[in-house]
Amino acid sequence: MPPLVAIKHRNGVISVPQGTLNDWPMAQFASTKDRGIVVKALGLELTSAFLAVFDTHTLQIIGEEALLRASIRRKALSAADVFKSAQSGGCLVEFDRLCRSLHLMNHLAGPNQRRTLFLNVYPELLMSSGIQHIEAFERILQDQGLSPADIVLEIFESTIPEGQISRLAQAIKNYRARGYQIAVDDYGFLSSNLSRLLALSPEIVKLDRVVINQLSQEHPVQAQKFLCQFVNRLHDMGSQVVIEGINSAEHLRLARESGANMLQGYFLSEPRYLNKENFVNALLS
Repeated sequence: MPPLVAIKHRNGVISVPQGTLNDWPMAQFASTKDRGIVVKALGLELTSAFLAVFDTHTLQIIGEEALLRASIRRKALSAADVFKSAQSGGCLVEFDRLCRSLHLMNHLAGPNQRRTLFLNVYPELLMSSGIQHIEAFERILQDQGLSPADIVLEIFESTIPEGQISRLAQAIKNYRARGYQIAVDDYGFLSSNLSRLLALSPEIVKLDRVVINQLSQEHPVQAQKFLCQFVNRLHDMGSQVVIEGINSAEHLRLARESGANMLQGYFLSEPRYLNKENFVNALLS
């Protein structure tokens, strides 16, 4: 069978990876004008929204973070709840592969296919996924004309399991050796663990939105000094820094003067479906 299967739909032809169809033979794919490619599986309707990642200096979009949008009978569900349901149903790995395929398909249907794609993953999946799962995902990448170098795998800092740092670090090492970049998401300076960060050595650290929100309420000079020191510390560890939660002009000013590499936030761009005409290429010049 061919690696990509063309499925006809009233709004066009959708190319779906063969491996995804093997996992989900009953899944129904559709092309929509307002939400991109949508799939129905597990009784859910799934699609992708994307939050732009901006270069701090140029404020040009250099990447997009894929966000799962799930609903049942038009009622929205959180991604965490959906993955828990898949786990309880014994199909977590297959569901994860379905979501990644969906994100890739929507990413490539957008206006700028060569931007870096940020994908959220659960540490348990990285640790439990055997070589077959990794190779299956890479076949999907190849089918879609991408390589691991185009992908950043994001791990939420709060989901890193205690007592399994060594195992997770080894899993990350294996993925990194294949060309993926690793990001630790929602990192802060209150409950976050520096030793875990050192053990994982991520290429990218994304600062929790709470960081910029709290600092913007402090004295401007003190806030700027603290944020610069925090960013410099992460740079010294070899990580690029993304500041999340840029929701005001003051947030943007603090972040741009901090030395951070990348920015995300609703002040710059809200999550959007990539085929919408109003998806921005850059907010500011």
